[in-house]
Amino acid sequence: MHRQPRVTSAIRVKIAANAHLGRLDEARAELGRLLAIDPGLTIAGYRAFLGPATAPEFLDIAVTGLRLAGLPE
Repeated sequence: MHRQPRVTSAIRVKIAANAHLGRLDEARAELGRLLAIDPGLTIAGYRAFLGPATAPEFLDIAVTGLRLAGLPE
């Protein structure tokens, strides 16, 4: 992330991990950074984009974390 700070997939994982760890301030700060890069991102859009190619277990964990951080539905 230091070399390529605009890689949204890495930012999304960081948000979800921080949210699941209870680090909501950090998750929300990263969510703000992500939404500055991709302002139209929503839970529905994320599911539509990754759903077909992602294990349902991973998708559920990621979506839950993003939701905890405040990503709009």
